[in-house]
Amino acid sequence: MTERTLAQHFFNYFSICNADSIDLKNAVFKLRYDVYCAELGYEKNCPEDREEDNFDKYSKHVLIKHKGTSIYAGCVRLVTPPPHDPKALLPFEVNCSQSFDPKKVAFLRAGDNVRIGEVSRLAVLSRFRLRASDAKTPDGINPERMSLDVIEEEMRYFPFIAVALYFAATSIVRYQNIKYAFVMMETRLARLLKRSGISFIQLGETIDYHGQRALFYIEPTFIDDLKPELKELYQSVDQQLVYNSN
Repeated sequence: MTERTLAQHFFNYFSICNADSIDLKNAVFKLRYDVYCAELGYEKNCPEDREEDNFDKYSKHVLIKHKGTSIYAGCVRLVTPPPHDPKALLPFEVNCSQSFDPKKVAFLRAGDNVRIGEVSRLAVLSRFRLRASDAKTPDGINPERMSLDVIEEEMRYFPFIAVALYFAATSIVRYQNIKYAFVMMETRLARLLKRSGISFIQLGETIDYHGQRALFYIEPTFIDDLKPELKELYQSVDQQLVYNSN
Protein backbone atom coordinates (compact mmCIF):
# COMPACT_ATOMS: atom_id res chain seq x y z
CA MET A 1 0.00 0.00 0.00
CA THR A 2 1.36 3.43 -0.96
CA GLU A 3 1.92 5.73 2.00
CA ARG A 4 -0.12 8.92 1.95
CA THR A 5 1.69 12.18 1.36
CA LEU A 6 1.48 15.34 3.47
CA ALA A 7 -0.97 16.90 0.99
CA GLN A 8 -3.20 13.83 0.99
CA HIS A 9 -3.26 13.70 4.77
CA PHE A 10 -3.97 17.43 5.08
CA PHE A 11 -6.88 17.41 2.65
CA ASN A 12 -8.29 14.30 4.26
CA TYR A 13 -9.12 16.57 7.21
CA PHE A 14 -9.49 20.01 5.59
CA SER A 15 -10.92 21.67 2.50
CA ILE A 16 -10.07 25.08 1.06
CA CYS A 17 -12.07 27.48 -1.08
CA ASN A 18 -12.23 31.00 -2.44
CA ALA A 19 -14.59 33.09 -0.32
CA ASP A 20 -16.28 34.85 -3.21
CA SER A 21 -19.94 34.69 -2.19
CA ILE A 22 -21.62 36.96 0.36
CA ASP A 23 -22.14 34.04 2.75
CA LEU A 24 -18.50 32.97 2.60
CA LYS A 25 -17.26 36.53 3.02
CA ASN A 26 -19.49 36.84 6.08
CA ALA A 27 -17.86 33.65 7.38
CA VAL A 28 -14.44 35.30 6.87
CA PHE A 29 -15.48 38.42 8.78
CA LYS A 30 -16.96 36.30 11.59
CA LEU A 31 -13.78 34.21 11.88
CA ARG A 32 -11.64 37.34 11.94
CA TYR A 33 -13.86 38.78 14.65
CA ASP A 34 -13.44 35.63 16.73
CA VAL A 35 -9.64 35.78 16.42
CA TYR A 36 -8.70 39.46 16.18
CA CYS A 37 -11.43 40.91 18.41
CA ALA A 38 -12.83 38.30 20.81
CA GLU A 39 -9.72 36.16 21.35
CA LEU A 40 -6.78 38.55 21.01
CA GLY A 41 -8.30 42.01 21.41
CA TYR A 42 -6.24 43.44 18.54
CA GLU A 43 -9.16 45.24 16.92
CA LYS A 44 -11.50 47.45 18.94
CA ASN A 45 -14.99 48.81 18.26
CA CYS A 46 -15.92 46.02 15.84
CA PRO A 47 -19.58 45.37 15.11
CA GLU A 48 -20.78 42.19 16.79
CA ASP A 49 -19.42 39.06 15.10
CA ARG A 50 -17.80 41.01 12.25
CA GLU A 51 -14.30 42.39 11.60
CA GLU A 52 -13.76 44.11 8.27
CA ASP A 53 -12.16 47.23 6.84
CA ASN A 54 -12.00 49.28 3.64
CA PHE A 55 -9.30 47.03 2.16
CA ASP A 56 -11.77 44.14 1.96
CA LYS A 57 -13.42 45.88 -0.98
CA TYR A 58 -10.42 45.04 -3.18
CA SER A 59 -9.28 41.78 -1.64
CA LYS A 60 -9.51 38.11 -2.52
CA HIS A 61 -10.43 35.93 0.48
CA VAL A 62 -9.78 32.26 1.21
CA LEU A 63 -11.26 29.94 3.85
CA ILE A 64 -10.09 26.60 5.21
CA LYS A 65 -12.76 24.29 6.70
CA HIS A 66 -12.25 21.42 9.11
CA LYS A 67 -14.21 18.57 7.55
CA GLY A 68 -14.91 16.67 10.76
CA THR A 69 -16.74 19.58 12.40
CA SER A 70 -17.61 21.81 9.41
CA ILE A 71 -15.94 24.65 11.33
CA TYR A 72 -14.04 27.27 9.35
CA ALA A 73 -10.56 26.92 10.86
CA GLY A 74 -8.68 29.74 9.15
CA CYS A 75 -8.77 32.51 6.59
CA VAL A 76 -6.51 34.89 4.71
CA ARG A 77 -6.88 37.69 2.18
CA LEU A 78 -4.75 39.11 -0.59
CA VAL A 79 -5.12 42.88 -0.94
CA THR A 80 -4.25 44.43 -4.30
CA PRO A 81 -4.64 48.04 -5.42
CA PRO A 82 -7.86 48.38 -7.44
CA PRO A 83 -7.51 48.71 -11.24
CA HIS A 84 -8.75 52.29 -11.18
CA ASP A 85 -6.08 53.26 -8.63
CA PRO A 86 -2.95 51.10 -9.09
CA LYS A 87 -0.91 53.33 -6.76
CA ALA A 88 -3.36 52.99 -3.87
CA LEU A 89 -1.70 52.25 -0.55
CA LEU A 90 -1.74 48.77 0.93
CA PRO A 91 -2.58 48.08 4.60
CA PHE A 92 1.05 48.00 5.74
CA GLU A 93 1.66 51.41 4.16
CA VAL A 94 -1.31 52.90 6.02
CA ASN A 95 -0.89 51.19 9.39
CA CYS A 96 2.85 50.53 9.73
CA SER A 97 4.63 53.24 7.76
CA GLN A 98 6.92 54.03 10.70
CA SER A 99 8.48 50.56 10.64
CA PHE A 100 10.22 50.53 7.24
CA ASP A 101 12.22 52.67 4.85
CA PRO A 102 9.71 53.91 2.24
CA LYS A 103 12.50 54.05 -0.35
CA LYS A 104 12.78 50.24 -0.24
CA VAL A 105 9.08 49.83 -0.90
CA ALA A 106 9.14 52.52 -3.59
CA PHE A 107 11.92 50.57 -5.33
CA LEU A 108 9.76 47.43 -5.40
CA ARG A 109 6.79 49.45 -6.63
CA ALA A 110 8.81 51.07 -9.44
CA GLY A 111 7.63 50.59 -13.00
CA ASP A 112 4.25 51.07 -14.64
CA ASN A 113 3.57 47.34 -15.06
CA VAL A 114 4.74 46.10 -11.66
CA ARG A 115 1.85 44.67 -9.65
CA ILE A 116 2.10 44.20 -5.89
CA GLY A 117 -0.16 42.87 -3.19
CA GLU A 118 -0.29 42.23 0.53
CA VAL A 119 -1.08 38.98 2.32
CA SER A 120 -3.17 40.18 5.22
CA ARG A 121 -5.51 39.19 8.07
CA LEU A 122 -4.33 35.59 8.25
CA ALA A 123 -6.25 34.08 11.15
CA VAL A 124 -6.52 30.59 12.64
CA LEU A 125 -9.07 29.83 15.36
CA SER A 126 -7.64 29.21 18.83
CA ARG A 127 -8.81 25.58 18.90
CA PHE A 128 -6.50 25.01 15.94
CA ARG A 129 -3.60 26.99 17.47
CA LEU A 130 -2.16 24.45 19.78
CA ARG A 131 0.66 25.71 22.00
CA ALA A 132 0.08 27.98 24.97
CA SER A 133 2.36 30.57 23.37
CA ASP A 134 0.52 30.30 20.04
CA ALA A 135 -2.77 31.22 21.72
CA LYS A 136 -1.51 34.82 21.69
CA THR A 137 -0.96 34.95 17.93
CA PRO A 138 -3.51 34.71 15.09
CA ASP A 139 -1.43 32.24 13.06
CA GLY A 140 -0.01 29.76 15.60
CA ILE A 141 1.89 27.02 13.86
CA ASN A 142 3.25 24.34 16.27
CA PRO A 143 1.12 21.78 18.15
CA GLU A 144 1.26 20.51 21.72
CA ARG A 145 -2.28 20.73 23.02
CA MET A 146 -5.80 21.63 21.88
CA SER A 147 -9.42 21.70 23.06
CA LEU A 148 -11.17 20.27 19.98
CA ASP A 149 -12.41 16.68 20.20
CA VAL A 150 -10.47 15.11 17.31
CA ILE A 151 -8.10 12.22 16.98
CA GLU A 152 -4.38 12.74 17.54
CA GLU A 153 -3.64 11.90 13.90
CA GLU A 154 -5.52 15.03 12.78
CA MET A 155 -3.64 17.23 15.22
CA ARG A 156 -0.38 16.49 13.45
CA TYR A 157 -1.59 18.49 10.45
CA PHE A 158 -2.99 21.53 12.24
CA PRO A 159 0.35 23.40 11.95
CA PHE A 160 -0.04 23.30 8.18
CA ILE A 161 -3.22 25.40 8.25
CA ALA A 162 -1.15 28.60 8.25
CA VAL A 163 1.19 27.21 5.59
CA ALA A 164 -1.78 26.25 3.38
CA LEU A 165 -3.22 29.74 3.79
CA TYR A 166 0.05 31.32 2.69
CA PHE A 167 0.11 28.93 -0.25
CA ALA A 168 -3.46 29.95 -1.11
CA ALA A 169 -2.44 33.61 -1.15
CA THR A 170 0.54 32.69 -3.32
CA SER A 171 -1.75 30.89 -5.75
CA ILE A 172 -3.78 34.07 -6.15
CA VAL A 173 -0.59 36.11 -6.50
CA ARG A 174 0.60 33.91 -9.35
CA TYR A 175 -2.74 33.94 -11.20
CA GLN A 176 -2.89 37.73 -10.94
CA ASN A 177 0.72 38.13 -12.17
CA ILE A 178 1.75 39.98 -9.02
CA LYS A 179 5.50 40.41 -8.76
CA TYR A 180 5.91 41.07 -5.02
CA ALA A 181 3.74 40.08 -2.10
CA PHE A 182 4.17 41.91 1.22
CA VAL A 183 3.18 40.70 4.67
CA MET A 184 3.45 41.96 8.24
CA MET A 185 4.68 38.82 9.99
CA GLU A 186 6.19 37.62 13.23
CA THR A 187 9.93 37.11 12.75
CA ARG A 188 9.56 33.76 14.55
CA LEU A 189 7.06 32.58 11.96
CA ALA A 190 9.30 33.80 9.13
CA ARG A 191 12.16 31.70 10.54
CA LEU A 192 9.93 28.63 10.81
CA LEU A 193 8.71 29.02 7.24
CA LYS A 194 12.27 29.49 5.98
CA ARG A 195 13.17 26.02 7.26
CA SER A 196 10.60 24.68 4.81
CA GLY A 197 12.00 26.67 1.90
CA ILE A 198 9.59 29.61 2.15
CA SER A 199 12.02 32.52 2.40
CA PHE A 200 10.50 35.93 3.15
CA ILE A 201 12.85 38.93 2.95
CA GLN A 202 12.62 41.37 5.85
CA LEU A 203 12.22 45.03 4.93
CA GLY A 204 11.48 46.75 8.24
CA GLU A 205 11.94 46.86 11.98
CA THR A 206 9.85 44.82 14.39
CA ILE A 207 6.94 46.81 15.83
CA ASP A 208 3.90 46.07 17.99
CA TYR A 209 1.16 45.61 15.41
CA HIS A 210 -1.17 42.71 16.17
CA GLY A 211 1.78 41.30 18.09
CA GLN A 212 5.47 41.80 17.39
CA ARG A 213 5.73 41.95 13.61
CA ALA A 214 7.97 43.20 10.84
CA LEU A 215 7.43 43.89 7.14
CA PHE A 216 8.53 41.14 4.76
CA TYR A 217 8.11 40.51 1.07
CA ILE A 218 8.44 37.49 -1.19
CA GLU A 219 8.45 36.74 -4.90
CA PRO A 220 6.03 33.99 -6.03
CA THR A 221 8.89 32.14 -7.75
CA PHE A 222 9.81 30.74 -4.30
CA ILE A 223 7.46 27.86 -5.12
CA ASP A 224 10.09 26.48 -7.52
CA ASP A 225 12.52 25.95 -4.62
CA LEU A 226 10.17 24.25 -2.17
CA LYS A 227 10.87 20.83 -0.74
CA PRO A 228 8.95 18.18 -2.73
CA GLU A 229 6.29 17.46 -0.08
CA LEU A 230 5.54 21.16 0.35
CA LYS A 231 5.49 21.74 -3.39
CA GLU A 232 2.86 19.00 -3.64
CA LEU A 233 0.87 20.69 -0.84
CA TYR A 234 1.03 23.98 -2.77
CA GLN A 235 -0.11 22.26 -5.97
CA SER A 236 -3.02 20.66 -4.13
CA VAL A 237 -4.04 24.03 -2.65
CA ASP A 238 -3.79 25.62 -6.07
CA GLN A 239 -5.86 22.87 -7.71
CA GLN A 240 -8.61 23.10 -5.09
CA LEU A 241 -8.87 26.87 -5.44
CA VAL A 242 -9.07 26.63 -9.22
CA TYR A 243 -11.63 23.80 -9.04
CA ASN A 244 -13.78 25.56 -6.46
CA SER A 245 -13.79 28.83 -8.41
CA ASN A 246 -15.44 27.21 -11.41
